Amino acid sequence: MKRFSLSVALSAFLLSSTAFAGLTEALTAYKINRYEQAFAEFSYLADEGDATAYYYLGKMYAKGEGVPKDLAMAVEYYKKAESAYNIDAAYELAQILLDDAVDPSDPKFETGLGYLKRAAYAGQADALYQLGELFAEGKKVEKSYQNSFGYYLMSALRGHAGAQFKLAAHYYNGLGTPQDYENALKWLSRSARQGYVLAQSKLADLRASKGPLSNVGDAYAWYSIIAAYNAEDEIGREAAKKRNEVANRIKKKEMIMQMQRRAREWRPISAEKSVPKNDLLLIPTPVINGFNDPESIQNMLAQGEVLLTDGRKYSISPDMIVEASISKDMSEIEKKVNASVKKGEISAYAYYGDLLRSRFQNDGLAVVWYRKGAEGGDPYAQYQLAKCYCEGKGMDAARPSQCYAWLKVAQDNSKDTLNLTIQNALNIIDAEMDANERKQGEEIYEDLKKKTQEAVTKKDLLNGLF
Repeated sequence: MKRFSLSVALSAFLLSSTAFAGLTEALTAYKINRYEQAFAEFSYLADEGDATAYYYLGKMYAKGEGVPKDLAMAVEYYKKAESAYNIDAAYELAQILLDDAVDPSDPKFETGLGYLKRAAYAGQADALYQLGELFAEGKKVEKSYQNSFGYYLMSALRGHAGAQFKLAAHYYNGLGTPQDYENALKWLSRSARQGYVLAQSKLADLRASKGPLSNVGDAYAWYSIIAAYNAEDEIGREAAKKRNEVANRIKKKEMIMQMQRRAREWRPISAEKSVPKNDLLLIPTPVINGFNDPESIQNMLAQGEVLLTDGRKYSISPDMIVEASISKDMSEIEKKVNASVKKGEISAYAYYGDLLRSRFQNDGLAVVWYRKGAEGGDPYAQYQLAKCYCEGKGMDAARPSQCYAWLKVAQDNSKDTLNLTIQNALNIIDAEMDANERKQGEEIYEDLKKKTQEAVTKKDLLNGLF
C-alpha cells in the first residue's frame, strides 16, 4: 500500500558541542546585546537544525543586530523556523511580506496573509491584532468591522493591550457588534491597567464626561496616573490640566485624597493578568470567514495541518512552551495536560499531541498522547492517531488496517467539518487497501468501537457526578 501522506514536518535536533555552549547561552548572549557571540552560537545551532536558532538568526538579520541588515536572509531563516511551527517566525515573515507587497494583487500579499493567519490560528496575539487592523482599515482587504471585531476580541483575550483598546472602541461605537457600554468600559479598563496610555486617556475622558460612563472620581485618578507617568510629554501635561478641572467638580476632599492615594499606588499589570481565566474559557471564539469557518478548517485538515490552537485553555502559556523547547523538559506541560483532562477537557491530550508534532518534532511521543485522547473518545485525537498510522509517523512503518479502523471510529464520533475530512481520508485509504487489510481493519474497528464507547460512557457518568 502507498504511504497515506497528509502532512510534512521538518526535524530539528539540539546537539551539544565543546566549542559552542548551547541554546541557553546563545539566548543569554542575545538578551545582553552580545550579538557577535549570539550570532556565532545561533549559526552553529542552525547548522544542526535548531528551529529556535533559525528564528533568532532571522531576527538578527531583519534588525541588523551583529550583522548587516539583510531582509532576504531574514526571510530565509524565518521560513526555516516557521516550517517547524515557530509561530513568532510566521508573524515576522508576514510583516516583511505584507510591508513589501505593492497591493493585494501582489503574490507577496497573499503569502504574507497566509503566514499571518497561521500565526493567529496558533494564538499569536500580535498576529490576531494585525488581522484586526487590516479589516478595520480596509486598505488591502475589504473593510469588515465584523471581522476586525472578531480578531480584536481573540487578541484582547490573550492580553494584547492595543487590541483591548480597539475592541472597546468597537463595543462603544457598535462596530461589528451591538453597542455595549459595559463591555466597552471593561476592555478599556483592562488596556488602561496595563499602562496603555491611549486607553488611559480615553477612559479618563469618558469618566470625566457627563455621559453614561461618567465617574469624576475615577477620572481624577486616571488623569493623575497619566500625568505622573508621562510628566515630560504633552499628554501628561494635558492630563494634569484636565485633572485640575475635574477636581473642581468633586465636592468631598476625602474623595480627592483617596484618588490621589490610588494614583500613587498604581502599577501596571502584565498582559496575562489583564484577563480573567474564565473569560478565555467562557467567551465563544468568533467565527470568521476565511479564517476559522468550517470550510477553512476542513481545508487545513485535508492538507495535513494540526489544529494547534492557544494552549491557555489548558493553562499552558507560550512562555511555558518556549521554556520546554530550551530545557527539553516537558514535565510541567504534561502536568497541565493531565490536570485539564481530570477537569473534563479530554481534548488536552490531542492539543499536546499536536504540540509535540509541530513544535517539538516528536512524532513518537505525539502518538502516545493521541492514543490517550483517542481511547478517551475524542474524535480529533482519533483522526490524528489514524493519520499517524496511515503515514507511519512515530512508528516503524505505516499500518493501513489500524489507520482504517481509527478513521472509522473517528467518523462515528465526529460531526460537521471533521466528519467530512474523515470521509475524504477514508475514500483515499479504502482505494489503496487490499482485501486482507480491509478485513483486518474491520475487525480492529469493531473492537475499538466497543472500547471507545465504554470510555465515552464512563466519562459522561463522571461528568454527571461532579
